[in-house]
Amino acid sequence: MISCQWREELADDDRDEVLALVAAAAEYDGEAGFSRVEPRDVTACSRKGVRVSHLAVKARRGLSALEDAPLVVVAYLHLAVDEGGLGTVQFVVHPDYRSRGIATLLVEELGLDVDRPDGWMGTGARGLRTWAFGTHPAAERLTRRFGISSVSRLWTLFRSLTGPFAVPLDPVHLPGGSVLESPRALDDPQSLKALDDVLSRSGMPPAQLEKLSESRADGTGSVVLASDDTGRPQGFVWLDPLLHTHLDLRAAWIRALVLEKEARGGGLGAGLLVRALEVLRDAGAQIGLMRIDPDDDGAVRLCRLLSFEQEEAHTCYQVGEWHEPPGYL
Repeated sequence: MISCQWREELADDDRDEVLALVAAAAEYDGEAGFSRVEPRDVTACSRKGVRVSHLAVKARRGLSALEDAPLVVVAYLHLAVDEGGLGTVQFVVHPDYRSRGIATLLVEELGLDVDRPDGWMGTGARGLRTWAFGTHPAAERLTRRFGISSVSRLWTLFRSLTGPFAVPLDPVHLPGGSVLESPRALDDPQSLKALDDVLSRSGMPPAQLEKLSESRADGTGSVVLASDDTGRPQGFVWLDPLLHTHLDLRAAWIRALVLEKEARGGGLGAGLLVRALEVLRDAGAQIGLMRIDPDDDGAVRLCRLLSFEQEEAHTCYQVGEWHEPPGYL
């Protein structure tokens, strides 16, 4: 019923179909199936330390049983395997073919055996991970059926900035000697150096540092830096004032909030977050969005104090043994 073959690079026709599929999924509901897929993922090639494979999943148009019905791309799977053998999966089904068993058929076709000498499906992957963004009943049914375990969670939070439900953004008293700078472009050389300095003293897990680095390389927006009285950066908040529609409201994202270990617990994080929300509000956003790890008690407490509300829950699923925590953004 479905047809698929691993490729290091997609053929021109398949690539165009997959790009159209990714665009249709993003327009349909802002969620690309079991994970978000960007156009750059569709055209990505293997690089040092990472083996990239593409899988265009085809079926007869309309899932027709007629042999003369044309084959069309109904789903796409992107796999990136690192040097340690951890495979990161991104998967998207075309909106017209969701809830029709495509994902289940694919798992039945490929299996989930990561214990083979050459890894899953010969890709070298000895473990697989994927994020399901949003509470997906289909994802829950599929993972329960095939015994796929969850290993991490995320929450999307929102904060009203204007309108009847908006709470005033009260000034935050910063720790003595700390100052917040004006927003700088994300790609500003001084910003990049300062961000790397903070990250080196943040104690973040390697997977999270890598994910944040990848996202910064392709990201947009600006950063607000916090520094002590010697000018040493203590933390930063990365925000993207680009407006998009979310729940029929104008929304913008806070992408990351990071402090060095020594600067935590004194109010600096609250000061950075309030400044970011002010910038988004002044840019026309009615709500600000951000993601946090619900197991991070400090982040949860901070966001509750600043009147954030939980909107969505996300889950990282895993096949095989892998003990390092997953990265996210």
